Amino acid sequence: LGGSHEAAQEFYDSYFSAFPQIHAYLERVKHEALARGYTETYFGRRRYFPGLKSKLPYIKAMNERMAMNAPLQGTAADIVKIAIKQVDNALKHANLLGKAHLLLQVHDELIYEVEEGAVTDVLKIIKPAMETELNGVRFTVGASVGENWASLAERV
Repeated sequence: LGGSHEAAQEFYDSYFSAFPQIHAYLERVKHEALARGYTETYFGRRRYFPGLKSKLPYIKAMNERMAMNAPLQGTAADIVKIAIKQVDNALKHANLLGKAHLLLQVHDELIYEVEEGAVTDVLKIIKPAMETELNGVRFTVGASVGENWASLAERV
């Protein structure tokens, strides 16, 4: 990114100094993964890391980094999968399943192709179906509509 190693280290150190709970959480996840050989998402889906037992330092370090990231990224992926199912159920219930087709998931986004005359009705269903609460954290959703991906306009 054009910065020096020293500047990166300073940023890293100041971040974890400002947010010590994050550092403690990541260290706890790493130690649990070393002990068990896997991590779990909030929903219990496991990811195994056999490289944590590697004698090669770079393999072990890479697996430690992946293990620290897996519960967060994996839980986010689980939440999106749950949202896909909730949207599908809501569209079925509203008899709109044939008018809206899931084309693509990109990280935390769902891209649907919707029949032009059904856009307003489908939007009223998809947004609330995706907006859920987990452990007191409310997930809000933004929605965009357009003729193609490049021309999407923000909509509430």
